[in-house]
Amino acid sequence: MKTLVKTKYLLDCTGTAPIPGGWFVFSDGVVRAVGRPGEPAPPVESADAFLDFSDSFVMPGLIDSHIHLGLSHTDTIKPMPVNAQMAQPPQVKICKAALYLRQHLRAGVTTVRGMGEEHFIDIYMARAVAEGYIDGPRIIPSGNIITATHGQGQIGLSVADGVEGVRRACRENLAQGADFLKIFVTGGVVSGKGGPCASTYTPAEIRVAAEEAAALDKYVAAHVHGGPGLDMCVDAGVRSLEHASMATDAQIEKILRAGCWVTGTFSPAFHPQGVHSLSAEQQDRLLKIRDQFMETFSKLVALGANLSFGTDGVHGALAFEALTIAQCGADNMRAILYLTREAAKACRREEEIGVVAPGKYADFIALAENPLDNLENLTTVRSVYIGGTAKI
Repeated sequence: MKTLVKTKYLLDCTGTAPIPGGWFVFSDGVVRAVGRPGEPAPPVESADAFLDFSDSFVMPGLIDSHIHLGLSHTDTIKPMPVNAQMAQPPQVKICKAALYLRQHLRAGVTTVRGMGEEHFIDIYMARAVAEGYIDGPRIIPSGNIITATHGQGQIGLSVADGVEGVRRACRENLAQGADFLKIFVTGGVVSGKGGPCASTYTPAEIRVAAEEAAALDKYVAAHVHGGPGLDMCVDAGVRSLEHASMATDAQIEKILRAGCWVTGTFSPAFHPQGVHSLSAEQQDRLLKIRDQFMETFSKLVALGANLSFGTDGVHGALAFEALTIAQCGADNMRAILYLTREAAKACRREEEIGVVAPGKYADFIALAENPLDNLENLTTVRSVYIGGTAKI
């Protein structure tokens, strides 16, 4: 069935200006044609269905490049520290994840990238969403957490120590259907020994993860804030550096030379509903990360690094990420592209999502107001479509 979509403005996120009166046609969940600027839309009668968004600003669905399905900093039903949430049974996490996925949908997010769960929760939920059992964004899963005994995210269920231990964990995730691998290389704010710049993996352990991923044309994303672990990741061929908040100038140059992707996650550290219930040590870590986070990403933006962004437990807060990106020097268009076209590249899904263009999935959102005028307008979501199907 061919569906014609008419808009007040269409921002296709290819990098060009929004198109007044822009239109596109989709069928079988895929965009088939997009009108050029000034090109009149085909008559309504020429399509089998018609969506009239002539009062809305339409753009591709947002992509959250870093979430954890079963964890939340903003759960008002039963709030608890992240460490306590990590220890909850998988059955509880699955039920919570269904709620959090709806929060992403309401925020205009049509794809999320899962950054490590337990019991392959994200892999099974990705299938459930794809098959229509659960409403939610597309999920790009990484499978179980891969971390050392003393590493970030360690709760006694997913421990991978030594080269062969890491290899086994990687292969288990890949066998279950992981689209990429996520390893925890340094400590963080809430767990992990030694702090955000202390590496809990060796170069050999990181390298074997990259080798196992590459063997099946997959990639590795690494939780890494800074310190020697960041250098190890770049040297080992890790594609995506998650957080990278404490990167030095020399490391930023190294990242640029290697062409790595960096995923920023401002929300846990800066959002009013970010990390809470912290010990004195954790609070000190958070303050240190805040001090350098903005400086690091201001440099990455200015130097044209490969960037995407995620909310990391503050579900549905991508608009906050965009506003913070703007504080780092990105104009509004660039901030939006980081959450659409560039995020699709970061997730290696640029052939499918991230822009409104022929051959891409019909994943799009309708906003009441223009986000190029004010990034807060990303919160004015009226409708959300995934594969041409209305979700909101």
